[in-house]
Amino acid sequence: MDVTTLLTSLFSYVLPMLPAQWAAAASVIGSFVVSTCALAAYFWPRPKDGSKWLPVYQAINKLGLNGRHAANADDSALETTPKN
Repeated sequence: MDVTTLLTSLFSYVLPMLPAQWAAAASVIGSFVVSTCALAAYFWPRPKDGSKWLPVYQAINKLGLNGRHAANADDSALETTPKN
């Protein structure tokens, strides 16, 4: 069973038990957390390796969905530009 099928069945089982107000509040709070982390990740440069702030930076990047194609994503910080 893949993750998508598992999450779909979990949501279809749990969602009817939740009051609509709780589901709406969770949606708003989740959107706020993701947006705030994305904004912080946009302005926060990557700390140096070994820094005590690196795990916090990585968690904020994960929560803010800042990966792969973002200009300041972790993998782009590790790549070197090709030499001409």
